[in-house]
This record gives sequence, C-alpha cells and structure tokens, in this order.
Amino acid sequence: MLTRRSLLTTVAAAGSAALLLPATARASAPPDTSTPEGWLAWLAAHRADVSVVADYGTGRRLRHRPGDSRVVGSAIKVVHLAAYTAAVAAGRLDPDEPIRLGDWDARHPYVGDGIIGAGSHHTALTQLGVPCDEYGVAKDPEQRVPLQKLAEAMILSSDNAAADYLHARLGGPALRAAAAKGGWPNPDVRMFGGETLMWIFPEYAPPPGTPVPVRRALGNALSDRFARDTEFRNRVLPQIFSHPPTPEWTREWVAHTGRAPAADLFSMHRALATGGGKAAALARDVLASSLPGAVPPGADSLLFKGGSLPGVITIGLDLLAPGRTGTCVLMLENVSDVDFANTGPLIEASISYLATPGGFTGLERALGH
Repeated sequence: MLTRRSLLTTVAAAGSAALLLPATARASAPPDTSTPEGWLAWLAAHRADVSVVADYGTGRRLRHRPGDSRVVGSAIKVVHLAAYTAAVAAGRLDPDEPIRLGDWDARHPYVGDGIIGAGSHHTALTQLGVPCDEYGVAKDPEQRVPLQKLAEAMILSSDNAAADYLHARLGGPALRAAAAKGGWPNPDVRMFGGETLMWIFPEYAPPPGTPVPVRRALGNALSDRFARDTEFRNRVLPQIFSHPPTPEWTREWVAHTGRAPAADLFSMHRALATGGGKAAALARDVLASSLPGAVPPGADSLLFKGGSLPGVITIGLDLLAPGRTGTCVLMLENVSDVDFANTGPLIEASISYLATPGGFTGLERALGH
C-alpha cells in the first residue's frame, strides 16, 4: 500500500504529473534537453510528435502540423482569462469583488495539480499569504481575496481551481464566446476538477470512444458534485491513498483529456497579443506577469501560458517588441520523464525563436522547413 509519506513525495498530476510515470530509459543520451540547443535536436528527432504555429511579426511564419489534435492541458486557460477580462471590461464582473476562500477551495479536489505541499493551488494561496494545509485548503474558509487574484493565480500559478471557479461563474457559453472572438471555434473547455476526479475515480470515467461532449458533461457534473456534496468530498483522500492511479491508467486518462490543434491556440494568443480594447489589454497585463525576468533585450514584454501532463508539454507565448509582435505555440507529445524535467530550457528555447531572426531560422530548420 502506498504510504502517506511516499505519496507526499511522489504523487503529481494535472500540473506536473510526469512524476507518476516510471522512468523511461533511452538507448543514447542525446539529445541533451537540459540546454535550449538540445531541444532543437529533440524537435528535429520528433517531428511527428510536434505541432508548431509561429509568426515572427515581420511576415515570417511557420506552420508544422498545425491541425493535429493534441492534448492542450492548462494552456487552454487563456480562454478563461479572455472570458474573465471581457466580463470585467463590460462591467459584468468586479475585479475587486471579495471571494470567499471556501468557495474557491470547493473547486480544488485536494490533489492533481502537483506534489502535495507544493501543488498549484497550494502555491497560489501561499503567494497570497493565505494559511493553508498541505493539500492547499485554506485554514479559514471565510477569509476573502479579490476576484482579480483568482484570475492572476490561474495564469501565474496555473491554478486549476481558479479556472474552474471562473468557469462556474461565467458559464461555458461565455468561455466559448470569448474563444470564438479570438478565432478558436468550439474549444473543448472542461472543468479541471472533473477531469482530476475521473483520474482519481476511474469508475466515473466514460469508456474510450465516448463522445467528447458526453465526457465533458460527466466531468463538469463531478466537479459540481465535489463542490456541493460533503460525503463525496470526504471520499477523495482515502481513495487516493488506498488506490492511487496507476501509470497505465494515467496514460489512458491523459489521452482523453482536452485536445486542440496548435492553430486554434495560436489564434487565441494572437488575438490577445494584438487586440485592441480594454479586455485584451487586461489579459495582456496578466499574461505579461508570468515571466517578467525573461523578456529579451529590446522587447517590451513577454506573454506566456503553458500546460503539461505526463508526456505532454504545451507552450504559448507572445513577444511584444517595437514594430512587431511575435507569437509561437508549440505542442509536444511523447516526451520522456527526463525531457519533461527540462521544461525550463524548452521555454528558454521557445523565447529565443521569437527573439531574433536567427532563432526563428533555427526552429524552421529543426522541423525541416
């Protein structure tokens, strides 16, 4: 049986769940993805596992497998952000509205967003100075924080519970409308908590082949049930300790989470990076707070939102510079545990693709364009 101590150090899921999978050995060490240059070699060796849509902002564009359906992960949260800023700009939401922490926590099923004690929701509350337990549950559920802080935590900490709270407040139609305005028709926007609960309780997950709208509805219902049903909520931790998800089940679960083509995610990023009006400007302010120290020389700001699941890395970024705006979306699948641990150098490499013409050329050559 998995002990509590071992779970504290090994369980991870939707945010950084690769820790759940067994180490995968490689026949040879190269490419060394601990460096940005190594990631170019990885891209060259895994062209079928990669989708890229990029625009340097001066007329140079790259499209590599842009229509392939791939797992999108938390990168889809730019849709939630766009819907939120649209509601704020229209006066439908007040960013200063005090939100009860118990209502925010109700969308967090304890686990599934990283290592216990360091998960995304735990990180979000800790950064706000909110005392919480090791599962990221606020010790005072009556404490309140401004709604804007949830939107920021959704991007800066990639907090799933914040995304689901906004999803519940705004409704699916509002999210789809915001995506459509950004050039992303019919995004597969699901409750992250519902997907996590299907990972924890495989018996609630529909069989492979189930239509996406059915799975989405089932997951959203599970998220709502967790938020309102104390008896169901009390079953989660005993289940995760007594019957932790297997690597095999985790792989199958990942394959049936939300998917999208790189072209759609690119359109959304491009719309937020270049759009006029208050809503787009508010979204840019939040996205620019993700990697403030990584802005290349000569650029004004860098907008970023990524996503990851076991074997999957998605990156969406925009570089705003005088006279041009560059956008790059990368979606990678079949990423080994070793390479997954090197996501930092991949982000560094991705920024370099938009920072200089030579960097963009390197990406083109790696993908055979």
